[in-house]
Amino acid sequence: MPTELTPKRACRGFAACCALLAALGCPGALAADRTTRESTIEAGLGYERVRLPGNEKMGLAAGWVLFPLGGQWWAGPAVYGAADGRRGGLFVGGGELQRRVDLPWGWDLRAGLFAGGGGGAAAPVGGGLMLRAAATLSHDFGPLRGGLSWSRISFPSGDIGSSQIGLVLNWERAFRSFDAQLAGQPQPTGGTTGLGIQRLAGTVSTYRLRGADTRHVGLVGARAEWPTRPSGLYTGIEAAAAASGGAAGYMEILGDVGWRWTPLAALPVSFEARGALGLGGGGGMPTGGGALGKIAVGASVEFGRGWRAGVELGEVRGLGSPLRAHSGQIWLAMDLEPPPAAPGSGTISRNEWSATLQHHLRTHRRDGTVGSLDTVGLKLDRYVGPHVYLSGQAHSAYAGGAGAYSIGLIGAGLASAPAAYRFGVELLVGAAGGGGVASGNGAIVQSIAWAGWSVTPQSQLRFGVGGVKSIRGGDLKSPVLELSWTRALGLGGR
Repeated sequence: MPTELTPKRACRGFAACCALLAALGCPGALAADRTTRESTIEAGLGYERVRLPGNEKMGLAAGWVLFPLGGQWWAGPAVYGAADGRRGGLFVGGGELQRRVDLPWGWDLRAGLFAGGGGGAAAPVGGGLMLRAAATLSHDFGPLRGGLSWSRISFPSGDIGSSQIGLVLNWERAFRSFDAQLAGQPQPTGGTTGLGIQRLAGTVSTYRLRGADTRHVGLVGARAEWPTRPSGLYTGIEAAAAASGGAAGYMEILGDVGWRWTPLAALPVSFEARGALGLGGGGGMPTGGGALGKIAVGASVEFGRGWRAGVELGEVRGLGSPLRAHSGQIWLAMDLEPPPAAPGSGTISRNEWSATLQHHLRTHRRDGTVGSLDTVGLKLDRYVGPHVYLSGQAHSAYAGGAGAYSIGLIGAGLASAPAAYRFGVELLVGAAGGGGVASGNGAIVQSIAWAGWSVTPQSQLRFGVGGVKSIRGGDLKSPVLELSWTRALGLGGR
């Protein structure tokens, strides 16, 4: 039966956020021009094979972004997902805290602790809280750094406990930002800011499955790209979740490589071809161990002021699984930074990153019971005006007996001007499913009203009250309490 929130579970949720909170609070080094903050961040990939009950093996892939905190401490968000075996659709998101020790001859030793929430594919994860302690020995290999890790993974409320050896690969890149108070001022030159993402798109897709399973599954999601040249190679990352078609709980995360061609500079029409590899599963989709690939071709139109819309048709296939589907997608994108041909032509935009705990008070389950559940999540808000912001969010359950329950949301909000005390309201739509929650086809709507108190000029503690509800075919309807730590920074804008 679902359990109520207790101080112990709340502390566990706070532990799941602690590393991420530290990263979001890291100001970086102030550059010589006293407007630009510059630091180095690290991105990484990992892979290991986890032992489940019954001697079942599961390949677990990971990705992370770590920010320096000073004194050899690093922290940031990380996500783990099933990549081999028969648990495709298991995803866990949370925060990583890491301490490094330099060793002779270019080696170093890294001790890390991850805490987060998630699950999926009927894995015995209990409430969804995952803890991972690891020690990694790594060495430089040109621009990259690789090594071996030893880790211990545990789901305290489930039946998974495993120790294993894994592979890791890391690389570093610059991270530039500005004081959030400079929003609206001209952007200094010097290259891209933040994670280097130059375009962000909202996507609506459909998968027409082939074979014994002939469902038509609708998905909502988002895609990030860089760079945004009119013609040439680009890369990106995308995520989507099922919102219709009887596949609630399906989720995918993929890396993209594409080619864009604009035949005539005078016409704002481009043609594109894109391929993607990544992980997906859940919702009864036949993804096997979780690895899948996608190819697509399409066209897009530039509307001016950095806005572009497009359509594409493609094919989705499971790698080592029977998944086969025709795909279609429409998307609407906004450029986040000035084009490479016009550096320094933009203005600084206000952005807010939040680590979030949510308590859902009365969540209906498919077995007819009603109880609470708790999630840990990440919010990314970008202001498109003094008081209006766009928001993208992801949340996963860590307590309440719904470990596979995950939520993806996009929407908009209104907020008062930056001050010691702030107030706002937001409305979001998206997809949710898994964990036995009665989310119907997966489409949901969520609204939150929040109030915040500034702990520092750049960070704020917020409390929110609202609700979440299924849009079609589900009994999900619950009040929501929210606690967030928000870090504001300025990034490049149009």
